Amino acid sequence: MITLSNVGTSYDATGPSKGLGFAEIDLSGATQVVCKIKYQKIGTGTLTWQLWNATDGVELGKFDDAALAADNKVATITVNSGIPSGVKELTVRVKSTVATDDPVFYGANIRVVK
Repeated sequence: MITLSNVGTSYDATGPSKGLGFAEIDLSGATQVVCKIKYQKIGTGTLTWQLWNATDGVELGKFDDAALAADNKVATITVNSGIPSGVKELTVRVKSTVATDDPVFYGANIRVVK
């Protein structure tokens, strides 16, 4: 569990937000990539969770949470097209429209369908 104090309005704005996990995954032949992120929303901004292909420097998908209520949640990012081939380093990133939001990151997983 990581509390992302003052998460920022850009991805990787704080040290803790850079440590949300990563995995090297062979995406060759993948028809779908599903990323689930467990978190607690704290703050009033829109949280944007991103599945980032760090190898190629591109976004695979994102999930926007504009709900105002603080609550425990699961965000699901499903990628059905534009999936690259080969071994890629994938990571989860987050930002908010309100820099002082403090979401709590519980964990994430990535499933590849071939």
